[in-house]
Amino acid sequence: MLLKLLFALLTVGLFSCTPHPASAPVDESGAAPSPVLGPGSPTRGVPVATPVPSQGAAIAGQVVKQGGILVLANRGDPPAGFDPLRTSSIALHHVAGALFGPGNLVMRCRENMYLICPYLATSWIANAGFTEWTFTLRNGVYWHDGTPFSAEDAKFWFDLAYFGAEAGDKVRAPAYFKGELGEVEKVEALEQNRLRITLRHRNPYFLDVLANPRFKIAHPRHLMRPRMQQGDVSLGPLDVGLAGLGPFKLEKYEPGSVVRLRRFDRYWEAGEDGGALPYLDGIDYVVMPDPFAMDVAFRTGRLDGGARGQGHYLTAERKQGYVKDLGGDVFFAEMEGGAFRLAFNVLKQGPWQEPRVRRAMALSIDKRAAIPSALGGFGWTSPDLGPPSIPTPRQFVNWPKFDLDPLEEKRAEAKRLMAGAGYAEGFSMGHLCRALNPAPCEFLKAQLGGIGVDLKLQIVDEGEWNRARVSLDYDSQEGRLEPSPIPEGTEAVYGRYSSNPDAYAKHEDPRLDELYLRLRDALTFDDRVRVWREIEHYLFVEQTYVIPIAESINVTPYRTYVKGLAIPTEDGHTNTDFATTWIEKRQGAK
Repeated sequence: MLLKLLFALLTVGLFSCTPHPASAPVDESGAAPSPVLGPGSPTRGVPVATPVPSQGAAIAGQVVKQGGILVLANRGDPPAGFDPLRTSSIALHHVAGALFGPGNLVMRCRENMYLICPYLATSWIANAGFTEWTFTLRNGVYWHDGTPFSAEDAKFWFDLAYFGAEAGDKVRAPAYFKGELGEVEKVEALEQNRLRITLRHRNPYFLDVLANPRFKIAHPRHLMRPRMQQGDVSLGPLDVGLAGLGPFKLEKYEPGSVVRLRRFDRYWEAGEDGGALPYLDGIDYVVMPDPFAMDVAFRTGRLDGGARGQGHYLTAERKQGYVKDLGGDVFFAEMEGGAFRLAFNVLKQGPWQEPRVRRAMALSIDKRAAIPSALGGFGWTSPDLGPPSIPTPRQFVNWPKFDLDPLEEKRAEAKRLMAGAGYAEGFSMGHLCRALNPAPCEFLKAQLGGIGVDLKLQIVDEGEWNRARVSLDYDSQEGRLEPSPIPEGTEAVYGRYSSNPDAYAKHEDPRLDELYLRLRDALTFDDRVRVWREIEHYLFVEQTYVIPIAESINVTPYRTYVKGLAIPTEDGHTNTDFATTWIEKRQGAK
């Protein structure tokens, strides 16, 4: 869902996840800063969280059972050599949470993803200007080969992510999400296992940005640095044996078949019952590119849980089949899944470089019709603000308020704009599509034909999709997920292409740099809301770099004997470590 936050903190507070308390951050004076709450908060001065339903965390009255192998479907082979610096694909991140951990220095809390919990850092301090962040790292953390994790490892990862690497004439590009981190001046490993990150510009919401679960530390310095110094700068985690920091370690990877993970006995985290995590003995991720094969495997007892990701999330029709066959033996995790949208590459020549043309295309789409045809029957759109069954905060939601005129009037205006731009007869435009889920592309083709736009669907497999979506090769593409539940964390998908290659729309508009800078400078919650709404209006109406169409609801099936799942309210990349999950009934038990 587009940009939600329970409340805003002018300064950054720490919300500890039991049983890992940490000290609150302080400014240079040594005083803990006072949070500023958003409108409608029930108290002043003390953040209060809205409860978020979750199968995780709360285990009172339940007996946790150790052991067992959880069998999950995975949408495909993890791409990019298992490298989270190279791709945000859920085919990797569904596996990567268990292998590399649910966060980095911090994480989204399992019981409430809108709060920040410590992970590899136990505490942190920000200076008065929020340009310098110092983290105290956790002792007793080990890579899967037994090597202790240190501040030098954290520095190595942050340097790779933001600055990239060079060896002779070989150059490694920074991470695709570099722009989301802001402007990093330097990263320093300090004594007493501390790490300091210095930013060129203030960012009081740096922790919220950093908690993005895609930002996983997966690059062991002791294994990668020697080879990179010899010129192999592009190597990834798979090239050095996938030594991670997460609750499970790699036992075997058979491409096209299975990723087999087993419990890492030196993992540091403990559960709410005081027992060591993870509870499971292991997880088998069965590679199943065909969602219907996943359905059959689940309904015949060969899977304990479904895959996350477009195409594999259930449609209303497929869900009915599960209910019919399994009844009370299955439950469904529901998450808001991000806006189905059309994004333009305005850096490529074509009629779509004209703002009036992009605006006409936005006005011509029947957004509500997208829910049954493009989103499988699970979703919502303007003027709604989402279903009450998924309690996401709504303070920053603005785009459903756009374009509320009757569809006939909007389509008449669309044709007028097309004629005024010189394209009354229409034109052809390419559109990058994923073979795993062509329905949204087919919907767009049918909708845009009404104003003479012949959308040429360029359907590609996952390998080409992961390459092409960060390239300038295509005229337009679909976008879906949001990387962050806060506005400050969205520049990676809405900012300039040169700084954010994973951005949905491809543009070099400096105006968005200025707007995001104003957003980070905002001193009150109301200021943040005003600037964010200005950004949305600029993106979606004035320039129409992106057309938001409808919000998806992602539905994943699990067997009812699977317990302790931490189901995020939104963003299926969150809580994929399965460290708190256990199996109440062993598979095959009578």
